[in-house]
Amino acid sequence: MIGRSLSMKGCPYDNAVAEATFKSIKTRSVKGRHFTNLEGLTKELQDYVH
Repeated sequence: MIGRSLSMKGCPYDNAVAEATFKSIKTRSVKGRHFTNLEGLTKELQDYVH
C-alpha cells in the first residue's frame, strides 16, 4: 500500500519544499530544451544542482 507523505492529517505542506525545488529545476534548467540522451540530461541536472 502507498501512503501519503503528510505530517498531520490534512496538512499538505510537507512536500512544498520538494515541489518548489522541482519547479525551479524544470523552469530554470530544462524547460524548452531537448536532450538527445539521458547522459546529457543527467549532466545538465548535476550542473544545475552543484
